[in-house]
Amino acid sequence: MLSPFCYTTRNNLIRGILLPLFIIFLFTQNINAQENSKKRLEYQEIEAKIDSFHNDQKKAWELIQYYIKKAKEEKNNEALVYAYRYASNFSKYPENINNANLALNVAKSSQDQRLLANAYLNRGTVFFQEGYYQKSLDDVLVANINANNIADEYITYKSIYLIAQNKIYLGLHEDAAKELQVCINFFKKRSTDSKFGQDYQTYYIYSLLSYIDNNTRMGKMNENKTLISESIDYLTDNNLQQFIPYFISSQGTDAFYQKDYQTSIKKLTQALEMYNDKYPHITEIYYLGLNNWKIGKRTIAVKFMEVIDNQYNKSNRLDPQFRSAYEILIKYNDSIKNRDKQLEYIDKLMILDKSYEKNFKYLYPKINKEYDTKKLISEKNKVEKLLILRSNIFLLILIISLGIILFFSIRYYRIKKLYKQRFENIIINSEVEHKKHHVTKEAQENTEPETVKTVFISDKDVKELNLESPENLDEYYSKIPGLNPLVIKSIMNQLDTFEYEERYLDSQLTQKSLVEELGTNSTYLSKIINTYKGSNFNIYINNLRLNYIIDLLRTDANYLQYDVKELANICGFSNAESFSDNFYRKFEIKPSYFVKMMKEKSRSSSQSHNPTSD
Repeated sequence: MLSPFCYTTRNNLIRGILLPLFIIFLFTQNINAQENSKKRLEYQEIEAKIDSFHNDQKKAWELIQYYIKKAKEEKNNEALVYAYRYASNFSKYPENINNANLALNVAKSSQDQRLLANAYLNRGTVFFQEGYYQKSLDDVLVANINANNIADEYITYKSIYLIAQNKIYLGLHEDAAKELQVCINFFKKRSTDSKFGQDYQTYYIYSLLSYIDNNTRMGKMNENKTLISESIDYLTDNNLQQFIPYFISSQGTDAFYQKDYQTSIKKLTQALEMYNDKYPHITEIYYLGLNNWKIGKRTIAVKFMEVIDNQYNKSNRLDPQFRSAYEILIKYNDSIKNRDKQLEYIDKLMILDKSYEKNFKYLYPKINKEYDTKKLISEKNKVEKLLILRSNIFLLILIISLGIILFFSIRYYRIKKLYKQRFENIIINSEVEHKKHHVTKEAQENTEPETVKTVFISDKDVKELNLESPENLDEYYSKIPGLNPLVIKSIMNQLDTFEYEERYLDSQLTQKSLVEELGTNSTYLSKIINTYKGSNFNIYINNLRLNYIIDLLRTDANYLQYDVKELANICGFSNAESFSDNFYRKFEIKPSYFVKMMKEKSRSSSQSHNPTSD
């Protein structure tokens, strides 16, 4: 069964993936009587089953409850201690401590020193996981005494190993190094032994990694270089590759303290890529953050440190070695003027310092702090004043923002009112044009075919046939000097036919093609359109198209479902952009807005003609 020894990742695998072996087999030592061998096998099977459910808390807990019940029914104190040990390992605070106490009570009632040693060591482990380091050390020392009394070397050296971890956390690195060296020698000699519940090889690796990490804390990186190399060779030779990334991570940590930041980043990243487990590995994250901070990549560094903060938020505990993560977060947020975050991190650091002062009596005074308590209080007061100032500025900005919102709201209302008026004008003008168009259409349809036929008369015809303008010809066609009224009238009649037949809907239409169709020239056509239509050729054609589409939208609701591009194609524009630009030029509103208003008008009209009844 694999579970983390503590809330940090590497730290020598001390609190890492191998601790479960320590817990799983801790209480499975030396069952004495042969007559209990069958029961022992049954209990081992239960434990193996629990181990297989390590990632399924619900199933594991159901089996643990069965284990406890079975041990009670059979009045087997040894099995009951083991069962409560599992319960303490699979439960959270404070239930884990309660279950550890129950295991210890059973061990005391049995008066069996082996069970007492196991139970005290188990509770010491739980205290260690929860950050009660002094209590943990007290229990481990009692376990060590009991193990020595019964000459159980395996439990004795495991307790020495755990004592070393407590000494590291209390800042007693020199003492811890001596204890770890003893453990290395003991477990190395027996690393090939294979007995039930006695994993010498695992604790040899544990001890090596812990010793290397402790050396780093003491600045003995040169000694580590050889140790790490030998350890990796040993792991490779014994097919224990799963532990190699922890030693590579140690290389990365040592490189950081030797100011070889690029090598450190490379090694730490390599370790993270090699891990194949579910643990957060915040040691690597922390040192990657420190490396990036040192080389000036502050934004990247802060991202790593925020991971440390997230881990603290989840567990409410933080190894003192990660304390400087908050110092970096405070500095960074100060530099970007993020006062809320700066104050949040200052508060967290002050809480952590109080915790360190309480739980690390020896370690706390030695922590290298850039922000001591007085400075933190001063910094906090400074930030709070800035926050008050910022609140006042925020209030001013809020008032200005409300003024701006009010201004634009009024402006929006006025524009909306103006657009509505423009929309109504378009509808009125379209209705007028529609009536004029239909009057003309009816007149032309009722005229005899002989009179409808248009005779094309050019300026050349006038000269060759010696045609003269009748004296009574309407002065309407005499507005262009130098251009025979007969020619003007002929072209105007042709333009009326052109409009009547809606040939302007052809998107390929050009001035040249229309000139050829009318049998005139560009100069005459341009002058006539400018004089009698009041615009140039392009605007004339585009206005006809726009009037056409307006009439469609006004009289046929089906066209209101078309998009702008489709409407543009229907009325002869080659693209939606040209259509929209010309629409806005002529009507001073966008086609999409006109369609929206038409839809609203259509809905309103439908409701007025189909009133609902209660």
